[in-house]
Amino acid sequence: MKAQELIGYAVKAQGNSQSKYSNFPVGCALLTDCNNVILGCNIESAAYPSTMCAERVAIYSALSMGFSKFRAIAIVSNIGAMPCGPCRQIIHEYLGNIPIYISDGKGDDYDTELINNLLPHAFG
Repeated sequence: MKAQELIGYAVKAQGNSQSKYSNFPVGCALLTDCNNVILGCNIESAAYPSTMCAERVAIYSALSMGFSKFRAIAIVSNIGAMPCGPCRQIIHEYLGNIPIYISDGKGDDYDTELINNLLPHAFG
């Protein structure tokens, strides 16, 4: 699957975001090694520490479905933001050094990163 197609799935997931407190919708699409696409969006709560980022929603969903090998992950926000620290740690632990596509979802432009560059001194 090409990066733009995976980003398209992340844009769809972004539409499901529950971000009524931050107004910062994020969508994520995770490609498994058998070409399944697992979606995630950020889900916020009035008890703000209970909020879950799109990346972790997708990763935890995939793991709970029995997937353990992944090819790529796409993350879409309105400003093309990079993953937060906790998400970087989870990406490092469960996805390895797969391509991370970062996009604002508004065009064909995107950045490609690797977790080893985003989190060079990961914990664990």
